[in-house]
Amino acid sequence: MRHDPERDAAAYLADELGLFARLRFERHMLDCDDCWQEANTAREGRMLAESLRQVAPPSTRERIRAVAECVDVQTSPRIRWPYLLAAGAAAVLIVLAAVLVPLATERGPTGTDRGSPAPLTAAAQLLESDTLSLSSEPAPVAKRIGAYDWRGTAQRDVAGIPATIYSYTDPAGHQILVLASTREFPRAAHARDLEPAPSWLATVNGASLLCADRAGMSWLAVAADDATALTAGRSLGLT
Repeated sequence: MRHDPERDAAAYLADELGLFARLRFERHMLDCDDCWQEANTAREGRMLAESLRQVAPPSTRERIRAVAECVDVQTSPRIRWPYLLAAGAAAVLIVLAAVLVPLATERGPTGTDRGSPAPLTAAAQLLESDTLSLSSEPAPVAKRIGAYDWRGTAQRDVAGIPATIYSYTDPAGHQILVLASTREFPRAAHARDLEPAPSWLATVNGASLLCADRAGMSWLAVAADDATALTAGRSLGLT
């Protein structure tokens, strides 16, 4: 049987076929790799478009609709399909621009958060590094933070701030770092104030930082997420 897989798949997915024609095409796809591939590829494209719609801000969705309106809906399916694919590609580019441009604006050329003080950026990077040389002295205030056990202490200059760094890990290998210094850690941009003051919580380079100044010492807990950082703060009596 001579047929056009692209046209037939487009009509099928657009619900342009009657009941019997639809059933006949579904049975035909079981034996026709070309039609199956066309329908499957188009369906995946539709699912991608729907997922992008969920994450795209309203202004971006309006721009995507404007692109879609450029397609003449009266065009025959054979001619319309390439235009629909082109419109979909344009929509994806719009979404990528909407997501990546703000990220590029807020991050510096080396991937660090623009505006974040260097000691905070350096502390966040230590969370993923294996460069700490740990020893058993000095011992921390708390040897356990939730499911995290103290595994050693290091002395390190963190972008100009001399700090004692306590390292904690859980059974899965996740890490918490607690930095203590006689010099005050700078406040992060967009930090959220905590009680009791002065304490704050912020995200720097994907890490959650909780900072508090107590009894002449400045403390900085560095964790993978806010909940873990807050747990560290409570365990150390900082919040």
